[in-house]
Amino acid sequence: MTQNNYREKRIFRWFLAIKLSCIASVPIHVSAAHLPLWQLGLGAGVLNAPHYRGSTTVEPLYIPVPYLIYRGEQLRVDRDGIRSKLFDSDRIKLDLSLGGNLPVPKSEKSARVNMPRLDPLGEIGPALSFTLWKNKDRNSTLLFKIPFRAVFSVGEPLIAHQGWVISPYINFNVKMRKSNALWRYGVSVGPIFADAKYHNYFYQVNSIFKTNIRDEYHADMGYSGSRIIMTAAKNTNTYFFGVFARYDNLSGAAFEDSPLVETNNYWIAGIAFAWIFASSDNGASH
Repeated sequence: MTQNNYREKRIFRWFLAIKLSCIASVPIHVSAAHLPLWQLGLGAGVLNAPHYRGSTTVEPLYIPVPYLIYRGEQLRVDRDGIRSKLFDSDRIKLDLSLGGNLPVPKSEKSARVNMPRLDPLGEIGPALSFTLWKNKDRNSTLLFKIPFRAVFSVGEPLIAHQGWVISPYINFNVKMRKSNALWRYGVSVGPIFADAKYHNYFYQVNSIFKTNIRDEYHADMGYSGSRIIMTAAKNTNTYFFGVFARYDNLSGAAFEDSPLVETNNYWIAGIAFAWIFASSDNGASH
């Protein structure tokens, strides 16, 4: 393995770890009086994922899983990622949210054979959230969320704008406390839309990469498929265990006819475990 390939695989695994840690970071059950301001932990996970949406090249990845929660008054790090509170009421919230996509490594087994690797993507933008329903005890909630983010690649060049993404979705969450553990289940579903620049980052084929079986291709803006995500997690004061699965259907997507789309079905699943070894003595603001 060359040094460049080793570096690509290492970067690939660390970005997976960051993404999986957002799923791992669910609030844990402590005393009813307050929750710690911050908590730290570390564990491991395995993720089975294609290289990109539409790829049939799948490989299991074993990765470290950092566990981090911060419940500040303005800044939050939890199961929804990293958020900065801009506006908050009982029914409507506006956050500054972050997200991203994993790098796509070089591969001799995929439709991108002899094409360059793709740098990881970072996303930043506002996310508007509406509470559609919640039960009396607030253990079950139904939300409608609208993240709208600018997308940037990180690599060569260092930072470059790669388009815009909007991904509204319905989210249903259930929390159940049993003895000293908190069980949490969630499901979310919704469409994804993006501009042509974002679609072309993954699915464009320039003339220099054209082959007998891979035509030149340039994507349009518009519909980017639909997704459903299911999660289940158990937290105690000392450990976390969680599983998740995601399915995307790319039928009707603006880039569906790209030669780099090998399938309209995208599956990703993961499992993670982490020990929680440190937490603050002072409580969060709520």
